[in-house]
Amino acid sequence: MTENKYDHLFISGVDAEIQARRPYATIGFLDGKTFEGCNEYQIFWVGDKPYGAYGTEAWGEIYHGPHAHKYPELFIHLGTDPENPWDLGAEVEMYMGPEKEKHIVTRSTIICLPANFAHGPWRILKVNRPFIIVTVNQNPTHTERALRNMIPKTDWDRMIFIDAGYEDEGIEPKFDWPEKAGPRTEYM
Repeated sequence: MTENKYDHLFISGVDAEIQARRPYATIGFLDGKTFEGCNEYQIFWVGDKPYGAYGTEAWGEIYHGPHAHKYPELFIHLGTDPENPWDLGAEVEMYMGPEKEKHIVTRSTIICLPANFAHGPWRILKVNRPFIIVTVNQNPTHTERALRNMIPKTDWDRMIFIDAGYEDEGIEPKFDWPEKAGPRTEYM
């Protein structure tokens, strides 16, 4: 098969090794390493139960702990019902700000997250119909600062915490995988 000059600009899926570390079917992942000048984008298909890495049988058991990013992020949840595209077909829980204002997402929604804005915990509560998640981070590399102090330590065993891209502030990269999620994975 002949390779075309621009084949590298068509992204469909990720390597099996990377997919095995993800809790969702990854449609695509791009960042500044994919090609110069590219911001970070992730696209996931979310099914009725965790796929791949999570050692759980159902949604709702594991959270992505509270965190912030250096750059703005769009966190998009898209329903897949062509008859009612606003119906997410799922329930997703998201806490916003330092006061942890609770939101339940049940409609196709774009969550706009300003730079350095505390958000999370985030978790999928239930999925009645598969839906799509798209994240748009407005920077070529992933930045995330875990905000563990926002959550009682007794809840940490159910939360993913990531520190990445803050080495210039003295925060070493770290990935905390919760005990209740099964065998450790690198996830990112």
